[in-house]
Amino acid sequence: MSTVSTIDFEAEYAAITRRLEANRIKRLRPPVVRIWDGNWVLRGQVSHTYTGSFQEVDSETGVGKIEMPEDYYLSKWIIDHDTRKTKNLHVTVDKDGVRWSGRMDSYEIEKNSTGQTVVRVFFKHDYEELKHIICWSNPFLPAEIQFPRLWLMFGPAKWALKLTLLVNIWRLESSIWMLPDDPLDPKQWFNFDQTTWSMVVKPLKIEDDRSPFAVVHSRFKDFHTVAKNILADGQLTPTFRRYLDGDEPPWPGARLKHGCLVIDIEDKSGWTSGTSFGGDLFGGLLHAITNIGSDGKTENVQSISDPAFPDEYYQPGWKGTVPSAPGIIYRETKRNGIVSSGFVGRPATDVQVVTGGHSMPGVNELISAAIQMAGDLIAMMIGVPPVGGAVDAILKPLYTDTLLAWQAWKSPARAQQLGWSHYKEGLASSSSKAYTLSALITLRAKLWATREQFSHQVQVADGAPWLIGQRGKGHFYVGDRIGTTVKGAPKGKIYVERVSEATLSWSRDRSPSWAITVGHREERDPVVKALEKVQELFGIAHDLGVM
Repeated sequence: MSTVSTIDFEAEYAAITRRLEANRIKRLRPPVVRIWDGNWVLRGQVSHTYTGSFQEVDSETGVGKIEMPEDYYLSKWIIDHDTRKTKNLHVTVDKDGVRWSGRMDSYEIEKNSTGQTVVRVFFKHDYEELKHIICWSNPFLPAEIQFPRLWLMFGPAKWALKLTLLVNIWRLESSIWMLPDDPLDPKQWFNFDQTTWSMVVKPLKIEDDRSPFAVVHSRFKDFHTVAKNILADGQLTPTFRRYLDGDEPPWPGARLKHGCLVIDIEDKSGWTSGTSFGGDLFGGLLHAITNIGSDGKTENVQSISDPAFPDEYYQPGWKGTVPSAPGIIYRETKRNGIVSSGFVGRPATDVQVVTGGHSMPGVNELISAAIQMAGDLIAMMIGVPPVGGAVDAILKPLYTDTLLAWQAWKSPARAQQLGWSHYKEGLASSSSKAYTLSALITLRAKLWATREQFSHQVQVADGAPWLIGQRGKGHFYVGDRIGTTVKGAPKGKIYVERVSEATLSWSRDRSPSWAITVGHREERDPVVKALEKVQELFGIAHDLGVM
C-alpha cells in the first residue's frame, strides 16, 4: 500500500515567512562603500555618511555622491589634497550583487547656517573610461604613421566592438610607441602581460556571438562615440566590474591585477535572438524577433511561436530574468511596486514634408555649361571674342538653385487616418541638395518625427515584489527587459521595456533603496536607419580617400 505524502502547511508558511524576512533584512542592509587611492590601495570603508546616491545608466556615464561629516577621517584624507600620494581616488559600492565603481570627479566643503560642515564627494561611473580611449586608425603604428587612414572592422557587434577596444587598450598598456607612466620601470616597456594591465576586455569567441552584424569604424574618435549607435541599434549593454583580491575570476583562468577594470558587452534584451515586446495578462506575452527584410534595409519585428518556458523559472530560489521570456511583470494595483508611471500618446501632425534649398548635383553646373557654350557659339558666329563666361556670371544669380532645388513627399495613408482636417505640411531641414541620399534621409526623418507616438516610463520600488540586483542576488538590473501595466490602458495590456537606469540611495534617516527607471527606447525609422548605414559607408569610403 503506497503512502501519500502530506504537506505541513504550518511548516511551509513558516519557511516562506523566514525567506521573506531574510530578503527584507538583506534588502535593508547598508551597502559596502570603500574608498581607494589612485593605486587601488584601500583607504577605508565608509561607515559615517549623511546621504549617498549612486546611479548607473545604460550606455552612459552615471554619477555618484556621498556626504560625510567634515571631522570624519576619510573626509580629512580627501580634503588633504596636497599630502595625498595620489591625486585620484576611487570608490566601490557593493549592494545586492551589484558593484558600482568610479573615480572622483570633484569634492566640495559646505558649511550651512546651523554651523554644520559637510564634505560632499562626486564620482563618475567607470563607463567614463570609454570616453577617454581614442580608437586610432591603426593602433599598431605610431601616431606619425597611420596607414590605412581608417580603422574598419566588420562582424558581430559585440565581437567587433570588443576587439576594437582591446587593441586600443593594448596600445595604451603596452607603451609600444609612447613613454610609459613610469619610464624608469623596465616592466612597463613593451608590456603585453594582461596580468599587469589597469583594464581588460572579457574574451569572446566570434562563433559564440549572436548579436547583429555591424561596421565598426573610427578615425581618432573616442570609443563611446564609436560604439554608442551600435550599442543602441543592437540593444547591447556594456558592463563594468572592478576585480578585487578575493573575487571569483571574471572568466576561467583569468589572472588580473587588483583593481583592474573588466569591461564586457552583454545582450540582456534578446533584441535579435527572440524576446517579448508586449502582450496582455490573458493571452500571455507575444514573442517576437527583430530581423532585416530581404531588401537588406527594412527592419521588422516578426512574431514567433511561443518558446518553451525557461527551466530557470521552475528552480526554487532562482533569481533573474531570461531575455527570451521576460519573467518580471509589474501590475498597476493598489499594492504594487510601481511608485510612479507615465504614458503619453500623441497623434501624427504633418502629412507632407518638404526639404531642399539647393539644386540636385549637376543641375547648376549643366545650366552654367549651356550658357557658356551658347555665348561662345554666338560670339564665334559674329566674330567677337568669347563672351560665354561673362554672360554666365551675369545670369548665375537668376538661375542658381531654381531647378530641382526642392523636394516634397506626402503620406496619403496618414492623411486618411487623421481625417479631412489635419496639419498640411512641414519643412524639414533645409539648405540641403534635393534628390540626394541626404535629402531622402531628411524627409524620412521629418516624417518619422511627426508620426503618431507613444511613450511609457515607470519607476518601481525594490522588493515589491521583485528584488533589484545582480549575480543571483536580484531578479533584474540595468539592460534587462521587464513588463509593466499602465493604469487606464486597455485591461490587461502589458508594455515590455528595458531598464534604462538604476540608482542606489540612502541617508541616516532612510534605509538603502533602489530606484529603477523603465524608459521607452526612442526608436528610429528603420528606413532612415538603413539609409544612414548607406551614408555611413559613403563616409567610410571618403575617409579612406577612395571617394
